[in-house]
Amino acid sequence: MIHINCEQSQFSLLALYLGCLLILIFQQYAVLASEQPGTINNIFTDRSPQIEAGEELNFGNRHKLSLSDCFSKADNSNKEIALASSNLSIAQAGIIIAKAIPNPTYNMAYGFGPAWRFVIAGNNQQFGWNEEIQIAGRRSKKIGLARANYLQTAFEVEAVRFAVHNRVRRAYAELAMAAAYAKLTQNQGNNFQKLFAIAQKRFDAGKAPGSEVLQAKLNVLQLKTQHNQAQGRLVIDSAQLKFLLGENPHNEEIASIDDISLYNLLSGKSGIVPDPDRGIPPLEQLLPTAWLQRNDLKAAIQQAYVNRKALTLAKTQRIPDPFLGFNYLISTYAPYQLRYFTPQPGAQKVPFQPGYMVTVAEEIPIFNQYQGQVNQAKATWIQQLKQNEQLYSQAAADIVTAYEALVVTIANLRKFQDDLLPAALQAVHLSRRSYALGKTDLATAILAQQQYGGLASSYFDCAVSYQNNWADLEKAVGLPLNL
Repeated sequence: MIHINCEQSQFSLLALYLGCLLILIFQQYAVLASEQPGTINNIFTDRSPQIEAGEELNFGNRHKLSLSDCFSKADNSNKEIALASSNLSIAQAGIIIAKAIPNPTYNMAYGFGPAWRFVIAGNNQQFGWNEEIQIAGRRSKKIGLARANYLQTAFEVEAVRFAVHNRVRRAYAELAMAAAYAKLTQNQGNNFQKLFAIAQKRFDAGKAPGSEVLQAKLNVLQLKTQHNQAQGRLVIDSAQLKFLLGENPHNEEIASIDDISLYNLLSGKSGIVPDPDRGIPPLEQLLPTAWLQRNDLKAAIQQAYVNRKALTLAKTQRIPDPFLGFNYLISTYAPYQLRYFTPQPGAQKVPFQPGYMVTVAEEIPIFNQYQGQVNQAKATWIQQLKQNEQLYSQAAADIVTAYEALVVTIANLRKFQDDLLPAALQAVHLSRRSYALGKTDLATAILAQQQYGGLASSYFDCAVSYQNNWADLEKAVGLPLNL
């Protein structure tokens, strides 16, 4: 029998516990000595020990495109702009058609047989021309309508050009934010990897079960899905940008754009849209500017003018154009017609008998006074006026919506930068330190890490919204952003 004194046993266990605690503290001191609470300027880093920075962001060695380069390339190569511009040639041809004077119509009536050989029948051969005479100012009204249609086409081309520029800005911002998302997943992997290292050291020291190591490793492995999503987003956004630039994507390639720091992208200082510190123009100035600058409004107003010109032209159909004709008549009688014609004394044969004839033909609008065409043109004009009113209301609603969304987004950005993210990052460091010292469990550290990741994701979404809100405001106002 071995008898152990109870007091000696308790003292030995206490000494063993204190010794292990000191060893654990010294083991973790080297890991935690370099960790300092972060600020907004170093919340996100550009590199991760687990995923190399260039793995997702392989832009190649080509010349990097700036936003202005993309605008110029879209102007020259975008297929939508080229298609819309081709309508100008069609409209220009319409002016030439309207200016054209109708060609004269040649007519001839030449007969054969006794009816034209014997003078008693009295039929002559005829040659002549007919010409349509445009009256009631119809030709000048056609020209005015064609010119108005050409100007309306020009406004539509500029509207398409501006819309493509706006989409290029969005696509460029989306690609830049996709690169930022790839970097963000790298940084999240870095933070989870640190937590995994601490759990591994605690397990090696016998202070944590293996389940904590597996749980920490699971958090690291689950970022692989975000890594794949970031890579796919880069390829998709690159393909969209290439399409707008007039290029045909051939494989999974990533467009090369200017390098923009992660902090500048997420803080709205990317150079793609104005900085948040510059402020927003007053809403009272944006509405009048939109009425003067939006090309789609100009095109709609011009379309109403075109429809009014078409109504004026339709009214001229009530006075139809006359057709003026001039004919020359000759006789082809047989020279001698003793049976049916007794010549005067001394006459030898039938004389040649030429003549001239002027004809006038004109439609008489008795049964059809073209009232249907006039009513149709008038209804089309009135419909366009109502559509313009609806477009004005929609433009005003778009401006107010984009303006308010931008104001809210700027306020949220500043809230994330000044309060939420620094507090969440500090909570991550403290929870990780407490877990390393054994004061809290792994679940608390993971919860703090997940809260920080959720706030970082929300901050990223807010930064994306900031880019899109400026693009929405640019589209609503119809004036390019001045960077």
